[in-house]
Amino acid sequence: MVFWEGYVSDEAMGTFAPIVVYWLYAGFYQMLLPSLDNYRLHTKQEEDEKNSVSLAVVVKGVLLQQLVQATVAQGLFLNLIPIPAELANTRVNCWLNETSF
Repeated sequence: MVFWEGYVSDEAMGTFAPIVVYWLYAGFYQMLLPSLDNYRLHTKQEEDEKNSVSLAVVVKGVLLQQLVQATVAQGLFLNLIPIPAELANTRVNCWLNETSF
């Protein structure tokens, strides 16, 4: 039993937990990075010269990718995206259909 059981469905956790973990990790990395400047492979100046894409463009791209990821995951969880016939009788799919969660 997990602490969110009864509050959040497994489908929602499977969809949104990776996204939340990504942003927590990215925020931790950004907060921790300045204190580790002595251990960087490239200096901040070299990094700024090599990065040709702004932070805003990167964030927009990540958010778009995560929107697509969440949409596809919810579609699969809600069976809105049909499983191809050649995959319908695989062992994993049969196990999922037989198992009650």
